[in-house]
Order: sequence, then structure tokens, then C-alpha cells
Amino acid sequence: MNSQHIVSGGILRSSSEERREKSSSIEFTFNAKRISAKNGDSIASALIHSGIYEFKESADKSKRGIFCGMGVCNECLVDVDGEGERLACMTAAKSNLNVNQQRAYPRVEIEKSHMEVDLLPETEISPDVLVVGGGPAGLTCASILAESGLNVVLLDERAKLGGQYFKQPSDPFLNIYDLDQQFRDGRALIERVMQSGARILSGTAVWGAFGFNYFMAASAEQRWIIRAKQLVLSTGAYERALFAPGWTLPGVMTTGAAQTLLRSYNVRPGERTFIAGNGPLNIQMAAELVRGGGEVEGLAELANPFKLKNLAASFALFWYSPSMVVKGIGYFVTLLCAKVPIYFGRVINEFHGESRVEEISISKIDNDGFPIKDSSKSIKTDSVAIGYGFLSSNEIPRSLGCKHEYDQKSESYRVIRDAFGATSLEEVFVLGDGGGIFGAQVAQCSGVLAASKILSILGRRPSLALNREVRNAHNRYVRNLNFQKWLWRVFDAPTITTQVASAKTVICRCLGITREVVENGYSQDVLTTGALKRVTRIGMGMCQGRYCGVFTLHLTEEKSGSMPNEFSGFAPQVPYKPTPIGIIAQTES
Repeated sequence: MNSQHIVSGGILRSSSEERREKSSSIEFTFNAKRISAKNGDSIASALIHSGIYEFKESADKSKRGIFCGMGVCNECLVDVDGEGERLACMTAAKSNLNVNQQRAYPRVEIEKSHMEVDLLPETEISPDVLVVGGGPAGLTCASILAESGLNVVLLDERAKLGGQYFKQPSDPFLNIYDLDQQFRDGRALIERVMQSGARILSGTAVWGAFGFNYFMAASAEQRWIIRAKQLVLSTGAYERALFAPGWTLPGVMTTGAAQTLLRSYNVRPGERTFIAGNGPLNIQMAAELVRGGGEVEGLAELANPFKLKNLAASFALFWYSPSMVVKGIGYFVTLLCAKVPIYFGRVINEFHGESRVEEISISKIDNDGFPIKDSSKSIKTDSVAIGYGFLSSNEIPRSLGCKHEYDQKSESYRVIRDAFGATSLEEVFVLGDGGGIFGAQVAQCSGVLAASKILSILGRRPSLALNREVRNAHNRYVRNLNFQKWLWRVFDAPTITTQVASAKTVICRCLGITREVVENGYSQDVLTTGALKRVTRIGMGMCQGRYCGVFTLHLTEEKSGSMPNEFSGFAPQVPYKPTPIGIIAQTES
């Protein structure tokens, strides 16, 4: 696709390259090479735009690159100005930075390790409500609570609000008419929370929760102790792994990471991109990439939404949200017009390449998700976006003791909560995909409903306008929940966990542990994930088992014959994400 302007939904949109050119330029170095970037770039987006995909050296000496694009996998670590271990996807590119590939075992200078470290200032605050997460649910809930006169703190680990769904362009001055409706809805919601009076702590991550009213958080400049009367967790979700040979190759990333590159930074994930997985996000990504002037080599979808048996479900989808159905059809039309090959009922069963992905193999699958013999097809590509479902970021509610249930279909945990987001702990609300995967529209509605419940708990009477908003949100909540139910009937497919993993396939990206090592770790005395972790070290890497945990839970169920429960997986550990020891151990003397 070489088109420079694409009409989408009545909006004239420029290509990703043309939009990118509107931003001012900066320069930094990577491995002593000058890199031209745009103001607002992350280090990752600037490097990928320059054709650089190898960011980090793994323990087995293989190279790794951006994978999740949201600070979960820790595979895009780079050394910045000699300080080491900075996430390229979460670190802004700035002029004159000296960035280098992160070595597996960096040399520690003795003199530097004995230098005095400046202590971060620490502040303790006691708001009425702490909201963790700045996506659709968190933004909505925080806005309403603050507008109603409560003292609200909104905390988000990203530098920019919006979350994965409402991710905003890196250039805040981009003409609003260059943006689609999803961008504009997000911008309006962000402006609402900015005007609401809520205190916003961006770029601030929770590293420890020791009770609903004892949270420890830190940014690059500040430590926080937060003691709130009510807690709202809207921490979102991250994408599942595809445990196939070669999935750790640079150039293989999640659909969310590819979409962040395109939507936030106007950077295409590669010259030729293949997209695969299960669900409408992959179709949306493929269409957006085509509309942005990118080359899409193909789309492989596990399900076949156009089967005759889905006809009734499709009518139900149109009944509950005609606009979403029309939008989805528009994505397919875009792909058909661009002559993008679409493969239904297929999975990627192997990634090939030396220093970067160069080719993939896709296969037809049987009813259990296993590749069908002699159905493999090879496709040349230089980047791959995979989206095989989502897992809730539920470490905080699990560690606080909120009750969860194990969902057999997704092989993951859901928090037990009501429509208002209320959990088994009366002071804790869990909203959006952080408690179960139901999509952004449901999440945003739950933000309104939770706010009304919290106001009641804290003795505040809602305004007439808020009562109307609550009634409207309740109606939309029911409709969108039903829409999601029918949507996943249309996209029903086997959950891919162990089916395409060979004995030598890496399961734990962090430590390079293969399926063979994991399988050999089981014995009569090792039939739980906790025991397996102690024997093989799987789950002890920087991502704390967020990716390999699903695989080990599945295998443990097979080996033990026992159905998992809420305590079967890896236990959440503090700190929830890698945190400098100086922040955790820091004390004033």
C-alpha cells in the first residue's frame, strides 16, 4: 500500500509516515550509531522505525526485542547512559541519550556500586479513593468521584493516560481531525479527568500492596505511601503468549505492541507484517495497518466467523451493537480491497529466522487446536503480530485476598465481583479487564457504576445528572456484556496453550527454560506449580511467570489430574514488577 490518504468513517486520514513527519526531530545514539527519532517517540519506536529490532541479550546469548510493548515482558531492556535495564517501550527518547544493547550479564563497576545514592523524597497521602490504572474504567470512575467532591488519586505507570484501548498519539498537538473516533473518545475522557480535580500520578507504579489502605508506589522522582478509604483497581490485561518454536525472535510481538507502535508513534512494526491470533483486535490491527500505508502479508484467524452456524449469533451482535458490527465489516472490506490473504482456522506453528523473524509456518487446526498433519504453509515476512487472547493483570487483587475463580476456557483467573465491581473485600473494587476479559465498553460502563456505589458507601448523594449517567451506563453495560457473549460465540476457537510447543520450545522467555526442562521437572513429589517453580526455576524471571504461568498450570492439571483453583498458579510476589532495590530498601537515617 502506497496510498497517502485513506478515507475511514468519513474522516480523511493521512498515512502513518505522513503523520510522523509532522513531529519535530531529535537524535540519540544506539550502540554508537546515530538514531533519528521524533519528539514523543519511545526508545523502542525510534529503534524499530530505524530497522533495529535487537534490544537485549538473553541468558542463552540469543537476542530479544520488543514483545508486549507495555512493560510486562521486560524483553526490550536497554542500557541508557550507563544506568542499565530501562524498558525501551516505556522510556521516552530524548536528545543525546547514549543507549546500548542490554547485555545478559552486564559488568558492574565496583566504584559505582559504592557511591552514595540520592534518596527519593517520600510522601504519604490519604485520599478518599485511590484508583490504580488510567484506562477506560479507571478514567471514568476517577472523573465521576472527583467531580462529586471526593479526594481522588489516579495512579498509572504509563507516562500518558488512556491505557491500551485509548492509547493516544505521542504528539499531543496532532490535529484532532487526523484521529479516528477511538482516539477522540479517549482524548475526551482524558480531558474530563484532567478537569475533574483528581490528582494524577502518571509514570508511577505500585510495587507493593500490604492491605487495601497501604500501597507503596514510586516514580523516577518520588516515593509514595498511599492510605485510601476505598480502592479501585483497573489494571487492565496483557496478551497471552504463543508457545511455538521461534516465538522469542526479534520482530515477533503482540498485536497490542504493534498497535501501540502504529497508533501512538506512527511506526509500522515492519516492512511486511503478518498478523495472527483469535478475535477482532487482530482484524482491526490488520485494517489499521493497511489504512496507514503498511504491507500486510496475511491474517490467520483461529476461528471462522463466517460459518453458517454463526448466522444467528451475527444477528444478535447486530441487535446489541449495530455500530460495532458495521465497523467490523469495514475492517474486512479494507482487507479484501487491499487483497490481504485471510486464513481461517489456522495457527502459527513455527517462526523461522536467524537474528530476526524471516518466515512463519501456519497450519490448519483440529477441534482441539492441534496442527493438522501436512497442512503447513510457509509465508515470508519480517514482522509478526500475535494476539491469541488476554490474561488479566490481577496480581494486586490476588495478593490482597480478593476471591477469584478459575475459568476453564481461558485457563486463567477471574475476580468474583458484581456489576459494580465490588469484590469479596468491601473496600476493594476491581473494574475492567483486570478482573475478567469483557472489553473496553463494558469496562467504561463499570467505571460509572462503581463510582455510584463508592459515593453511596462514603455517604455522598449523587446529583441528578449522575443518576441519569448511571441509568444510561447500566443499560449500556447489559447490552455490551451481551454483545461480548455473542461475539465470542462467533470467534469461538480452541485455546492455544501447549499444542504447538515442541520439546525445545522456550516456555520461560526470561530464563530460557524449554518445554523439555519443564516436563522433566514433574515427578510423584512435584505435582503443583509451586513445587515445579522450586525445581526448575520457571516463573522466577523478571516477568514473574505472567507468560509461562498459563503453560505450567495447564501441564500441572494434566500431570496431577486435578482441576486448578484460585491458589493453583504462581503466587503474586512483591515487588509486582522489577523495582530498584534502592526504592524498596530506602530508609531515612
